[in-house]
Amino acid sequence: MLAEERRLQLVDWTRDEGRIDAAVAAKKLRVATETVRRDLDVLESRGVLRRVHGGAIALDRFTHEYTIPERENLNPEAKARIAEAAAAFIPEKGCVFVDGGTTTEQLASHLSGKPDLLVVTNNIRLASKIGDSGTKVYVLSGEIRPATLSTVGTRAAADIDDWNASVAFLGTNGLTPDLRMTAYDTDEASVKRVMMRNSDERILLADHSKFGRTYPANFGHVSELDRIVCDSSTEERIVDSLKAHGLEVSVA
Repeated sequence: MLAEERRLQLVDWTRDEGRIDAAVAAKKLRVATETVRRDLDVLESRGVLRRVHGGAIALDRFTHEYTIPERENLNPEAKARIAEAAAAFIPEKGCVFVDGGTTTEQLASHLSGKPDLLVVTNNIRLASKIGDSGTKVYVLSGEIRPATLSTVGTRAAADIDDWNASVAFLGTNGLTPDLRMTAYDTDEASVKRVMMRNSDERILLADHSKFGRTYPANFGHVSELDRIVCDSSTEERIVDSLKAHGLEVSVA
């Protein structure tokens, strides 16, 4: 294998897993660990990844936040299937939390026309879709993040803390290889944490592209959830790992 081919393989592995261990990569490539370390130095100089102790991490895991139009074009059919599967857990009455994001927004048609249900949400687009449907809607106060059109920050977190829900439907920017849930923005993460704390059941909606992605703000581990709804393109080893953490897994 030529040096550039080897480096391309290292980039692919780093992007897929979020990080790479130099010794493990060397074994896979059948080269010396020092050779991989030199390759990683070259790739860091090109701005492709960042060197860390023992290996490297993918820069794009930390720097890129998709816009709403970009998110809408990322696996739209999978997100619709996930929302349809998650809809089975929407109660006919009581209170539910619905998080921001384009995947949770797909719940709109399933939340409409339920006069005995109260939806408490920071998802502005979702609220606008169901606000006149007969379902009661409360929109959290706070600052609106342009990147997500969700209300966030200390005011939103304090607002949600006044509510209790039977179910929280949550989204995530990414799940790390060790299954921590991460968000791009710390203010959004703070709202997610309170939603989790103040709900009887916690359900995460995540398509296959979210796994292996790391963003700056942690808001919990999958072991704190009750259920995750993912799509059929999610790797079997990931589904098995989720189940091993005690989660109910629904594959749409």
